[in-house]
Amino acid sequence: MKAKRTALLGILVCLIGAAASAQIAPSSTGDIGLFTIPTADTPRAGQFTLGLYGWKEQLVAGDLAFADVDFQHRLYSHWAGELSLGFGFTDNWEVWASGGAERFESRGGWRGGSLNSIRFFGPFTADEPRKLEIGTKYRIYSEADSDFRLGLWLAAHIPMGQSTIHVDQVDGDVDRVKSRRTDWEWGIAATKGIVTGMLSYQLSGRHDEDIRVANIFRVGIGVDLPLLPNVLHLIGELDRNIYDGGDLPGEPYSLLTTGARFYLGRSGWAVSGALNANLDMLFKHGSSPSPLGGLIGVTYAAWPPPPPEPVVVPAPAAAAPVVIEEKTETTVQTAPAPAPPPAAPKQTRDEIQFDGGSARLTNIAKAILDGIALRMKNDLNSTAVVTGYSDNAGAEPANTAISAKRADAAKEYLVTRHGIDPNRIATVAKGSAEPGYDNATAEGRAKNRRAVIVVTLVSGS
Repeated sequence: MKAKRTALLGILVCLIGAAASAQIAPSSTGDIGLFTIPTADTPRAGQFTLGLYGWKEQLVAGDLAFADVDFQHRLYSHWAGELSLGFGFTDNWEVWASGGAERFESRGGWRGGSLNSIRFFGPFTADEPRKLEIGTKYRIYSEADSDFRLGLWLAAHIPMGQSTIHVDQVDGDVDRVKSRRTDWEWGIAATKGIVTGMLSYQLSGRHDEDIRVANIFRVGIGVDLPLLPNVLHLIGELDRNIYDGGDLPGEPYSLLTTGARFYLGRSGWAVSGALNANLDMLFKHGSSPSPLGGLIGVTYAAWPPPPPEPVVVPAPAAAAPVVIEEKTETTVQTAPAPAPPPAAPKQTRDEIQFDGGSARLTNIAKAILDGIALRMKNDLNSTAVVTGYSDNAGAEPANTAISAKRADAAKEYLVTRHGIDPNRIATVAKGSAEPGYDNATAEGRAKNRRAVIVVTLVSGS
C-alpha cells in the first residue's frame, strides 16, 4: 500500500512539474494564457502565435432607471469570434493584436435593460465588429524563486466599423452597443506551477452624447492540469466581473469555464473546447433559463526545438612501444602478450537549459537526461557530475542557490525516474561563475541558465 501511495505521489509531482514546461497557447484575446485568463508566461524570442476562438456567454443587462425590471427579464446572449496574432520580442516580452465580430441578442421574456449604458426597451439583436485589441505583456521573474513569475500587461481596445442594430425601441439616437472611443485595460497575472491568479481593470470610453460607460474590474483564478503532459490538458477558470461607476451599469457576474486543450503532436497546433456557466444566473434561477455557454478554439505556438546530440570526449591515444638503445644497436622490446587491457574510460558531456528563474526540467531537458540514464544503466560502474549555473542577473547568493536547485533537479530526475544510484551522481553549484555564453545578450543569458552533466564511462563504451 505504501508503495502505491508513493507511486501516486510521484505521478502527481511529475504532472505538476510538467505544467511549468508545458506547451503554451494564446488565450481568446491573443496573449498567452488559458481559455480567457492570461497567465504570466510569454512566447520565446522570435516566436509567433496564432489564435482563433468562438464563444457564447449568457449575461444579465443592467436595470433601467426607475423601471425595476426583474432579473430574469433582463437576460441576453453574447456571441463572439476573435482572431489573434502574437509575437515574442524577447523571452520575457510579447505583443499581440486581435479582432473579430460579436452579437448581442435579447432572450425570451425581455422587458428592458441596458447594455454598455445604452437602454433597450424591447427585444433586440446587435451585430458589430469587436474592438481591435493591441496589447503588450512583460514577464518578471527572480533567479531566487524557481517557480513563481509575474506578468504585467497593458492593452488598448480601439473601435472598428459600424454596428447593425435591430430593435423595437432604443433610447436616443444610438447605432452601436460599444462606444466609439478607445478603452484601456491594464492588469497583472501571477503564475505558480499549475495555478494562475489575475487582476485587471478596464477604463471604458464614453458613448456619444456623453453617456458614461461603466469601467470593469475583473479578478480570476485558473488551473492548467496536464492530464497527459503536452498532449491533453484539463483547464478550469473562475472569474468575477464587477462594473464600476457609469450610467446604468450591468449586473456583476461570475463565470465558471471548464474544458480541455488537446495538442496535435509536436506540430504546435492545439484544439480547445470548454463549457461556461454564469453562476449568478445558476444560483438565482437554476437551469431555466439556461446559464450555459461554450467556447471552442484553434491555436498555434511553435514547439521547442529537439534536444542537441551529446558530446562524446574521445579516449586518449594508445601509448607508443618502448624503444631501448644499447651501445650502437637499437632493439625494440615488446611486452609479452598478456590479457587485453581494459578499455580506457570515456566521458560524455551534455547540457540542459532552464527557463528564467526556474529549476524545473523542460521536456527537452528530460529527453537529454533519459539518454544519460540509458548510458549509465549500460555501464554500472559509470559516474556523473552535474554542475548547475545561472546568468548574472541578481545577487550572487541567489544565483548560487538557483544553480544548486538546477543541479539537484537533474540528479533527482535520474534517481527517481530511472533508478540511478544517487551515490554515483555528484552535484556542484557554480552560480554565475564560469559563464559558457555571453551574459551581455539575452540569448547568452538564456543559455547560461543551464546544467552540465559529465558522465564517466568506466567501460569506455
